[in-house]
Amino acid sequence: MSKCILSILTLLLTYSISFSPFTIVLADERERIKQAERVDIDPKILTNIYPQETTIALPPNAVARFGRGGRSDTVVSPDGDLVAVVSHIGVWLYSAYTDEFLSLLASKGENIPSTAAFSPDGTQIAIGYRNGPARLWSIFSQSIEAELPAFLQGGPATRVTFSPDGKLLATSGWNNEAILWDVDTRTVRFTFKHEDTVRVLLFSPDGRHLATGSMDTTTKLWDVETGKQFRSFAHPDYHRPLAFPSGHTEIYNEGGIRCIAFSPDGKFLATGGMYRDRDVKLWDIEQGEQRWSITFEASAKSITFSPDGRYIATHFTDDVVHVLRIEDGTAVQFNLDTEKWIGRSERKPPAEHTSEGVRVSFSPNGKHLINLGANNTIRVRDIETGVEVKTLVGTDGYTKTMGFSSEGEYLGISIRYKDAVELWREETIARFPHEVRVMIAEISSDGTLLATGGRDNKVRLWDVEAEKLHQTLSGHIAPIRALAFSPDGTLLVSSGGHNWEEVEGDDGTIYHVSLRDSVEDRTAKVWDVATGENLVTFEHLGQVRAIAFSPDGTLLATSAGRTDIRSTKTWQDIATLSTVNATCLTFSPDGTRIAVGMGGRQPTVQIWDIATRKPIATFTGHKRNIESLAFSPDSSLLVSGGADGVTYLWDVTSYR
Repeated sequence: MSKCILSILTLLLTYSISFSPFTIVLADERERIKQAERVDIDPKILTNIYPQETTIALPPNAVARFGRGGRSDTVVSPDGDLVAVVSHIGVWLYSAYTDEFLSLLASKGENIPSTAAFSPDGTQIAIGYRNGPARLWSIFSQSIEAELPAFLQGGPATRVTFSPDGKLLATSGWNNEAILWDVDTRTVRFTFKHEDTVRVLLFSPDGRHLATGSMDTTTKLWDVETGKQFRSFAHPDYHRPLAFPSGHTEIYNEGGIRCIAFSPDGKFLATGGMYRDRDVKLWDIEQGEQRWSITFEASAKSITFSPDGRYIATHFTDDVVHVLRIEDGTAVQFNLDTEKWIGRSERKPPAEHTSEGVRVSFSPNGKHLINLGANNTIRVRDIETGVEVKTLVGTDGYTKTMGFSSEGEYLGISIRYKDAVELWREETIARFPHEVRVMIAEISSDGTLLATGGRDNKVRLWDVEAEKLHQTLSGHIAPIRALAFSPDGTLLVSSGGHNWEEVEGDDGTIYHVSLRDSVEDRTAKVWDVATGENLVTFEHLGQVRAIAFSPDGTLLATSAGRTDIRSTKTWQDIATLSTVNATCLTFSPDGTRIAVGMGGRQPTVQIWDIATRKPIATFTGHKRNIESLAFSPDSSLLVSGGADGVTYLWDVTSYR
């Protein structure tokens, strides 16, 4: 995977087809069935019905939350009773024995947790945040006052850890520093410097030394009493230049320290590299020398010493572990089921700790909420109870969306990294091979056509049933960023993005660079699906990131920061909305309002009145960009899905 993550535009999904079992249903009959089966929801009753973990610590105006924000860290309390899962929206506490949900330590405002550690006595938990500070929370108090004053790291926190006696707290961050704090006084004892990000921290068993492992390939030992460096152990340097096709050169670091471990007696330190650095090294701390070094086929995720200090386990995956003798590094046969000290590379979160919210939609009758999560799973929920009634697990793919077949069945769309786009339900049902990188895909509302946007600046239209290319649409000057079909499937709108260069590293990693003078496509093009004719092209001030048609197809909205709404009859402007950094759009069922998802440090959902050109509602709660939006058929609820792995249901009855 690339270490430079490209921003690949999210899609708006607005579907209005029937769930009738018949493939062909007359329009009047379809509407009659939809109205007869439609469910009207009173959002205020849902909070009393849904499980506590779905309604705890909700932002204002939110009725429920689905998905728990992904996971960046998982830690177990010293007594083994609790599991803490660090997510985008807070730290979730579970019983280690039953996986039962116990509490959510919800973050506020722009704070996004990144790491956590229990105090040695198990009464507190330290949480490090991506915007810099670390905070202490009392585990057994549910009041907001449980949050204690901040330890300011000065940059995004990468790790927090307590000393064995609980009197000291160490924090590290992307600012190349580790800080040692006095827990009682909240004061800084020492600041320890590296040349690159400090990724791991660990106190020695006796608490006299702090080990810091950095992306600069070194692990340093610091005396916690004097603040002086005691030892420094180095791995090979994997910084190297990469030349792109234009001749531009970037320096990339393909190494660094991922994991460290002290032997129980504190005499040895084991270090493991990351990325291309696949070495595990054992160091004699007193002598300051390397005992041995072994290069594996992959970099280790974690390291564990045996209680007697005779062996070391290097973890790669749950089922791939190598056990080595401390004496000489030779391999030892073992059994995962009997060698309890070996454990696992990391504690898995409970099965219910899902990451959702990438794409969201309501069924046409309002009975179900459909959600495609970051884990490539479509979840179908009964909206009245919040109960999951169906789950579909799909194929691999780096960008995903969802749609409906012509029979009204849910299906997922997976864009594979290099070679194809696949449609799936319980299994792959159609495959569309590509010779170029596909950036985005969208399916028509009747499920008969698939549109794919490529790295070669072209849009391809595919016949879903025949699995054949229908036609290719050319005219953009950069890779395709967004696609949207009109409700009747006669029109397709596409937008371009930004050109970038890429080069493949020796290990297969793809590196990207986007230069300031690269060509940028700031247009949205309207295509006649039947003929492939470009009917009209709209110029914008920036890249068009979001496109949406009104349910009746008479309005088209495009967002390139601000949002422009036009008539599809005349293509004349109807309204311009002063939105900022818009990422997704959806019209209300009656077409009089539009919901806009906006990114940035505080992602925001706004509902705008099209006639007055003013926002009438604003909702905040997501921690990362909002990926998709949808109104319920009765306009009582708005659902938003975010890159934070969370779906929110918002009560919009007062804005109807």
